Amino acid sequence: MKTGLLLIMLALAAMWLIQTQPAMAEGESYQREELDKSLQLPAVSIGSSSSIQLKNAAVVPTDGGRMLFFTMTVMNAGSSKLSFLDYWVKVISTSGAEFKADLVAQDKLKKEIPAGQQVEFSFYAAVNDLVQLGELGFLITKWDYTSADLETTVGEIRFPDTAEALWAPDSGGKTVQLSAMPVELNVTAWSALVSDSYTSPKLTLRMTNKGKTSIRIAGYQYALRTSNGAMYPLDIVLNADKQSLQPDVPLELQLRANQLPLSAGTDFWDLVMTQPFVLTTDTKINFPIASLRISTDPKALPELGGVVTYTNADGTYAFKTDKVDRLPWEDQDILSAEVSLSHNQSVALPFPELKAYYELDGGSKVDAKVIKLDRSVGVPPSESVHVKLVAKIPYTYPFASVKLVVQEKKSETAAEEIAQFQLPESKIVLPLLAFGQSQSITGSGRSTSFSPREINTYTDGASNLFEVQVEVSNLEKRSNIIPRLTAFFKTADDALYPTRVREVKQKLNPQGKALLSFSTKLPKDLDVQSLRLVIGESVTEQRLSGTDDKAEAYINAVQMELPLENTTVSPTLKDLVFYPYTISLSNMNTWLDRNTLRINFKYKLTKDSFYETNTEGSKLIIQFVDSKGKVNIDEVFYLETAPEEEDKRLKLGEFDYRITKQDDSLIFKIESLKQYQMNIYHEFQGKRKLLGSQTMDWFGTTE
Repeated sequence: MKTGLLLIMLALAAMWLIQTQPAMAEGESYQREELDKSLQLPAVSIGSSSSIQLKNAAVVPTDGGRMLFFTMTVMNAGSSKLSFLDYWVKVISTSGAEFKADLVAQDKLKKEIPAGQQVEFSFYAAVNDLVQLGELGFLITKWDYTSADLETTVGEIRFPDTAEALWAPDSGGKTVQLSAMPVELNVTAWSALVSDSYTSPKLTLRMTNKGKTSIRIAGYQYALRTSNGAMYPLDIVLNADKQSLQPDVPLELQLRANQLPLSAGTDFWDLVMTQPFVLTTDTKINFPIASLRISTDPKALPELGGVVTYTNADGTYAFKTDKVDRLPWEDQDILSAEVSLSHNQSVALPFPELKAYYELDGGSKVDAKVIKLDRSVGVPPSESVHVKLVAKIPYTYPFASVKLVVQEKKSETAAEEIAQFQLPESKIVLPLLAFGQSQSITGSGRSTSFSPREINTYTDGASNLFEVQVEVSNLEKRSNIIPRLTAFFKTADDALYPTRVREVKQKLNPQGKALLSFSTKLPKDLDVQSLRLVIGESVTEQRLSGTDDKAEAYINAVQMELPLENTTVSPTLKDLVFYPYTISLSNMNTWLDRNTLRINFKYKLTKDSFYETNTEGSKLIIQFVDSKGKVNIDEVFYLETAPEEEDKRLKLGEFDYRITKQDDSLIFKIESLKQYQMNIYHEFQGKRKLLGSQTMDWFGTTE
């Protein structure tokens, strides 16, 4: 049921905005447009189907005392103009006291009402401290030269005795007249940031012009009224009130109040909308336009995919949670949520300075670092930019629910809440990618994909070195640096082994590729077939890691299934692959005297040059072993380049090579001159993997 008689308790005094005044009783405002027709006060007929009706009335406190402010609407339904100078409005209380009513300054020049039109006239009258609005009546009189009093009573407007029972604001929306247009008002959002001593409410008022003409809404003022009648001014966050209110195009005002006492909103809040009026050069009042009861019932927080709008002095942003992860990290876990920002304005907006924290099970608070993912100086129109909110917790810490709170930093000590998101713990899982699938990096200017290519196990007999080669592709249309990646190996029982990365620091051309190497030492008896690679983008402080940064966390991590390792040892030394290289040996023969052994061969080394690589820590071993195993000769080669001039290295191409071994007792160590063995190992970080082993006859030549 619509109320018609609104009781707006205004405590705004003589200035345009003032602080809290003493509480006023409800029942001090009348707004005709808000009433059902059955509740509207009847108009006074002045002949020819013309009439005078009370549009609104309120008793408002000022510095000089209480003031009645009211507006009369005069409708001229006749065929000729109507002079308002022929009429008076007198204010009389039920006790018989009369209060002098004067026109406001801006209406004194209005003298006539054209045929078929209506004109509004606003009055003010000083009243005493005891009289209530419901006790007042409005007596309409007209000049009458035939009367002894020179006037005749035309009619009277009085409030019914039952009006007081109706005087209370409604929850929900209502329609009011602004600049002669019907405007629908709705409070669409409410939140309050509560500290130990204060509460800072924030709300969204949606205004929809239901008329046919655009209007300006500048100059209106807004306040919160508490259950005990105290009034607190609201600030307009953005200058949306300076815009035009177009027909059927909603406009949202963001309103807020800072640091109100906690006791202010114990029962309910009302939003009070007022319009300033100048009565005299010394007197100004704020006249109540509408009062809306605000629903402050707790609302369910948005979850993943939920959107929250936030307005600051720069504009209105939309915040959306896109994903949430709980990632393993050494002896901790990382909580990581991705939040996107966008807006509907035609120009770019600045990137707000964000803060965030997680609240676990409604109690534990964990601060998060804000990581920007896009190479963007602001928030462009019609596009989203993304941030990661990263926090660390003990990996053994259990929780059933997690809430994300996002804020805008206003100063070193103050922040304003933007949004809260409820993130169900059941959805916090580490994504699993099957072998053959790739992980994408989609940040603006950073489009990249990566996936495991092959694995290798190297050993020294005591422990194994496990390596995964990861293929990285640049998906940008410009050359691009390779994102810093951090990885762990995870066993079936969730044991976590950190890795060392052999990086490629060259930029990649569009569609260019690189091979990164991630490796770690593992127990020799560990089943590597169940290992998974947990890998993500490295983070340092509050940014994505640069080339020389040490990673402090990672984001967008996934666990990737690994390929099976090729453990076959070739029985020949042809086309042995240790990617990106391939080596073949040919024309192998030996020569021996008492103290000198010569091993001659031709090698061919090729490389897949499509990949950018790093061979740091890699060597190739060509080994000679006699049939009894008493003579082992290892020739150690670097690949392409060597750290020192005297170090041996293999060059790309086909070359003859000779291994020479001098030993006076050599002839006595080699007991048989029938066969010998040549082995080729790929060595990585001091451990070896056998690629090929071939047995050959002495003194013969093997193609």
